Amino acid sequence: MIDYMEYFIRLSVGLTGFTRDAIAPQIDPIDIKTVYLQVFRKNLANGMADQIIANYYGLNQAEGGQDKNQEAIAGALLAGTYPDEVLALRQLIYLWYMGAWPTVLYDQSPTHGQTFSAIVSATSYTQGLVWRVMQSHPMGSSNYTYGYWASTPPPLQAYLENPA
Repeated sequence: MIDYMEYFIRLSVGLTGFTRDAIAPQIDPIDIKTVYLQVFRKNLANGMADQIIANYYGLNQAEGGQDKNQEAIAGALLAGTYPDEVLALRQLIYLWYMGAWPTVLYDQSPTHGQTFSAIVSATSYTQGLVWRVMQSHPMGSSNYTYGYWASTPPPLQAYLENPA
């Protein structure tokens, strides 16, 4: 039986390029991964989210079940032949980075393919991976102490993992 949360985490690591400790830290009072799995399932019809995770699981097992191939397996799914699944994976990447679920209105719409998004929650907004990539924090939410800007920022790698 597939542990959907475990393989959702592995898929997310492969899609985002972030470490497992960043996606699913051992001490995790925020637990954004559970929220994101619920959003992923809710926004995809006919059990597509679970099917994508099952496909990832199958590819992972074919590779020997090792974590070292997460990005290659996620890349194989992104290069897939089913456009709806590829779009769903791109939406999942967007969710992790932006904390919002995107909706793309295709060229027949007046917006000509523009992407709209809905923030999942205030927590998802502050937990978006984009803030780590920018070595920044969302306006009004910071774990840093007053005056942190006077020091040279740590290297990017320090933002891509959760500190122990």
